[in-house]
Amino acid sequence: MDALRSFLSGRRLAIIGILLAIPFVFFGSSSFGTVFTNYGKVNGLTVSALDVSIAINTVTSRLQQIYGEEFSVDGLEDGLLNSLVRNEIIGQKALLYQAQQMELVNSEEEAKRLIMSEPSFQADGRFDQNIFEATIRANGILPNEYIENVQNTALVNDFLSAVSDSSFQIDAELKKQIKLIEQERDIDFFKIDFDSLMRDINPTLESAVNYYEENRLLFMDDEKRSFNILSIDQDQFKESIEIPDGFIESEYQDYLNRINATAEKRVSHIMIDVLNYDSREDAFNTLIEIQSRLGIDLTFEEAASEFSEDLASADQQGDLGFSSGSFAPEFVDALDSMSVGSLSEIIELEESFHIIKFTEENKESPKTKEIMEEQFIDELIEAESYALMLDLRDEMEDLLLNGLSVEAIANAVNQEVTVTNPTSYNDFSIYESMGVKDFLYGIDFSSDFAEILELDSKIIIASVSEVIEPSVLPFDNVTDEVFDRLREDQANLEIMDLERSLILAMDDESYVLENSNVLKDSFISVKRGSKLFPPDVLNNIFSSKVNSVSSKKTFNSDIYIFKVKKINEPTEDFINAIMSEYEEFSSSTSLVKLNLILEKEINKEIRDNIKNLNI
Repeated sequence: MDALRSFLSGRRLAIIGILLAIPFVFFGSSSFGTVFTNYGKVNGLTVSALDVSIAINTVTSRLQQIYGEEFSVDGLEDGLLNSLVRNEIIGQKALLYQAQQMELVNSEEEAKRLIMSEPSFQADGRFDQNIFEATIRANGILPNEYIENVQNTALVNDFLSAVSDSSFQIDAELKKQIKLIEQERDIDFFKIDFDSLMRDINPTLESAVNYYEENRLLFMDDEKRSFNILSIDQDQFKESIEIPDGFIESEYQDYLNRINATAEKRVSHIMIDVLNYDSREDAFNTLIEIQSRLGIDLTFEEAASEFSEDLASADQQGDLGFSSGSFAPEFVDALDSMSVGSLSEIIELEESFHIIKFTEENKESPKTKEIMEEQFIDELIEAESYALMLDLRDEMEDLLLNGLSVEAIANAVNQEVTVTNPTSYNDFSIYESMGVKDFLYGIDFSSDFAEILELDSKIIIASVSEVIEPSVLPFDNVTDEVFDRLREDQANLEIMDLERSLILAMDDESYVLENSNVLKDSFISVKRGSKLFPPDVLNNIFSSKVNSVSSKKTFNSDIYIFKVKKINEPTEDFINAIMSEYEEFSSSTSLVKLNLILEKEINKEIRDNIKNLNI
């Protein structure tokens, strides 16, 4: 199956991975260094912090599947993770938008059932609210927010599954694919080792000096710049923040009110459906009889499982889950006077009768005011210092628009200006952020206007103070580089001549190889997933005709000259023997085709203004 794994590598897995992405697994990536709670919209759908967290986890998981569990996104180059997460968010939101446009629905009740059936949230085979709460709150997620996300994700999955179910593949088509993928080839080839060829070249000092003189532009130092920088940091405002009288008491009361507002009650019920009886009286009497047995020879859970006519909840011993505004008003009124573990009297609805049991209350235990005080103060200082920084930013922007220099703006707002030493882009190290460095070296030095950069907790206004143009470095400073470049240029000339001669030699049986930089060999039964050749060379081998000579230059400048001697087709017996191993592949390839069509159609309508990503 190596050939199959090779075929399924790359972007195909990313597309297939869109399915069944309900976020039951957490990786703890809920924090990514910003104070924002809204990240713009895609097709009118708001992007939340939870959407960003799930996208980070999805991208991380996908990369770890490719590169191994030890892989860390910290090793990605600047901006790449932002781009991957952005694309993941756009893809998910675009699919959700498409599903909603088609008026598909997925109920909140169904989302709760999905959550309750998830083993990660169960203890002893039953849903455990404490485990659920602890898991999602540890990731900074509120219950209702999580339920809504599961609801939306399930809706997208239903949409994709419905589309994929509309496609199928017959055995004859699958056999053709197996025949193509499991095909093997016998190959004769030459490999020219570029590094070895280059090492054999020993230019003279005279030729190196001549090369330097003829190519002086290749040996220039970098442009250097110095900057006038006015940097405003949020931290510099924090010491000036004063705590108002009564602030702690007011915040603590708001905190308690929020806990009470988000409290949820879990309910089980026994339902009798009036439509199943000749009269309302018969239905009512049936429930009266059940009620008379409760606590005597029948527990509530046993009664719900055996007699409740709500078949969906009967399988869960009558469990309806936690309240979230979806219970009937009569249930809510009854619960107001009930305690955990108590049963209601018979509740009469238009088409049914119920007895409900108050099984559990999901209410966060409030922390003491003393414990919360530090958090309230930190939040106040964070918000107020950020607001003060933005006020100063607005003032500086007005001065900037009036044409004032960095020095004049600094004097006006009583701040200091830093003048940096002339430094090249590669050697600049005052700020670690590549974004700041790109901003500074992107300033138009032909004008006197300053430019402004706004970061999460910092404002930078800068202008170019001095530009030192590149100059040609002395030969003694670049001697090694001159020799290396000269070797490389000469090797490139030699390898082209050698490639032409080896292409002709491939059909010359009398040819004798006398170059130590060239390997001559033959392989038989080379598979598509083989590691004997670089992937790009292998792709060319499997697209070449028998007895035709081809060449391919690889990423490291090696050159392969090869000829396919024979194509070995898998036998019918072999194909039949491995058909079962290709069953998942069959459905996956059909799904890939459909997803590509979906992607093309959905991308036509994408409108996004995602903002504030700073991962």
